[in-house]
Amino acid sequence: MNLGWRLGALALTFAVLFGVLALKMWTIQVTATSTFVEAAQNNLVKFVETPAPRGQIRDINGNLLADNRNARVAVIEGALVTRGGEDLLVRNLAAFSGRPASEIKELVDEARRRGDRIEVVSELTDEQVVFLSEHHEDFVGVRIVDTPVRVYVDGKLAADVIGYIGRPNADDLEKPGVKPTDVLGKAGVERQYDGVIRGESGRIGYRINARGEILAQLSEDLPSPGSTVYLTIDSEVQTILNSSLEQGLLNAREQYRVGGCVPGDEDIGCPVRAVGLVLDATDGAVVAMSSVPSFDPNIFVEGVSEDEWARLNSQAVFNNFAIQGLYAPASTFKTVAYVAALEEGIFPQDVTHDEDNGYICDGLLEFRFNDGSPQLYRDWLAGGHGAINLHDALHQSCDLYFWEIALKVWSGRGTEFEQDLLQQWARKFGFDSQTGIDLPFERGGLIPDQEWFDNAQVETPLLVRDTPWAGGDVMNIVIGQGSVLATPLQMANAYAAMVNGGTLWQPRVVDHVETAEGTILPNTPVAVRDIGMDDRTIQLLRRDLQQVINGPSGTARTAFADFGDNVELVGGKTGTGEVIKRNEDNADEILRDVDDALFVGVAPINNPKYVVVIVIERGGSGGRFAAPIAARVLQFLLNGIEGVSDVGSGAEAD
Repeated sequence: MNLGWRLGALALTFAVLFGVLALKMWTIQVTATSTFVEAAQNNLVKFVETPAPRGQIRDINGNLLADNRNARVAVIEGALVTRGGEDLLVRNLAAFSGRPASEIKELVDEARRRGDRIEVVSELTDEQVVFLSEHHEDFVGVRIVDTPVRVYVDGKLAADVIGYIGRPNADDLEKPGVKPTDVLGKAGVERQYDGVIRGESGRIGYRINARGEILAQLSEDLPSPGSTVYLTIDSEVQTILNSSLEQGLLNAREQYRVGGCVPGDEDIGCPVRAVGLVLDATDGAVVAMSSVPSFDPNIFVEGVSEDEWARLNSQAVFNNFAIQGLYAPASTFKTVAYVAALEEGIFPQDVTHDEDNGYICDGLLEFRFNDGSPQLYRDWLAGGHGAINLHDALHQSCDLYFWEIALKVWSGRGTEFEQDLLQQWARKFGFDSQTGIDLPFERGGLIPDQEWFDNAQVETPLLVRDTPWAGGDVMNIVIGQGSVLATPLQMANAYAAMVNGGTLWQPRVVDHVETAEGTILPNTPVAVRDIGMDDRTIQLLRRDLQQVINGPSGTARTAFADFGDNVELVGGKTGTGEVIKRNEDNADEILRDVDDALFVGVAPINNPKYVVVIVIERGGSGGRFAAPIAARVLQFLLNGIEGVSDVGSGAEAD
């Protein structure tokens, strides 16, 4: 009895509890459904990124080269476009922007599909901002965003070094963390240092309902600006280099054809471009670097027409020819053989172990190939240079003397000398490989040897010939011709090592980086190697380079005739690289032989600080056309004055 009462009470208790639970479940599922659904809908959260301003780019003196300005932009936020509201948004945006509705629909669909931001109207006016703000209910999913816009302060100044920006391409989008809406560096420092320049995006959190309508802003993390990059470039020197290259190229075109010429419109001999750079010989810092014709990187921010893009692209202005242009260094390369001759004791056959004994240069050298067939080699100076020694040969640029050095190596290969001795010395000075400069797309050049020749015979049918690797190939190498190729930066870096005491530096265009928090990150100079040259070799080379400009027979003497003060502190070497020989087959296409004009200058020659390299593609002789450009730049570096030396033409041919 007692037990039955207890079981009944327990059953009643459970029945009551189950009844209460059932009533609560019925209430939740039926009577309070709309309340809970509304609460759930009102608690959706979406995050939208806000762009970070790119870090500034400044020159070595702090002068601003690249900055940002603020622009108010209308964007479609894919995450905020409401369901079912696309048609209304497309109609209203098409009317507001003046763009076709079909185009707007593609943008809206893409933004929704990616859940990302797409710009629809840039540079909103004050009136447009007010209109969108007052009619926001008609433009659900559209936001007005303060967006940093890149500004290149001096346009073309140092454009090759600074580079430009753009939207990601397919390859960029495969990289971690890169989104289609990002702005990336595409060339120059903008690309090389993109990771520190870009900064960190901010983020705004919104509470939205199921229809995508914004109910409230929940949070905001402000964007962090990118770091400021300080270049080694000096804007004043860069300005002088730019203007000198422009004048020099114009002069070369006028000299080629009366009234001037335009590449492609006249003939293949018209001068194409001028390239130049100034390198600090003491630590590898690039003081100035430019190619002409150039471009204004602001076009990638403001937009460029298809016609303008095609015109600029046809001139290859987006390439940095100081690090990408490959040229036969011609007689500027003779300094490599000069150093090798002094260091290894290599002198012409009739001058035994003494660079001061006389050698008779009559302007003509006969060389016999392996099969005994003769080949005549002619010096650039008809009739030759007469009785000369190694030092005369350098500042008069006698081809025969250096050919004899090559033949001495060739005839003594395997016994007295290694066959690739000249190539070894060239590579010590950085030829045949990239310099490692902190810029993208650098090319490495070429110093050919027998191994390269044998591979080329197999891999490149156009290079196949009947004769094997021979002394004639070494003769081409010693004067920087044949298959020898180098960039202007390689030439500058090699000369810097030759005259600074034998240290080969890794060139750089960035001096240091300053973070948004003020931390300084130096880009410390890096010595690649110590070449170990004898001090006597260095002193003699400096003296003979000085004679190229100051000696009575120097090939650049005329170009520096009006230099003025401190001309005795300047040294250099001219070069004329053969490009096209005029003959009956092309007599109607070119007026004369087509050569690249080259010059390498060093100052002050007694304690070298600057190396200046100038190349004019198809410009003619180095002494006549490249040296005057360098003279104007060196005049500014030494005397701090501008425009005293006219960028005209000298009289020498090499």
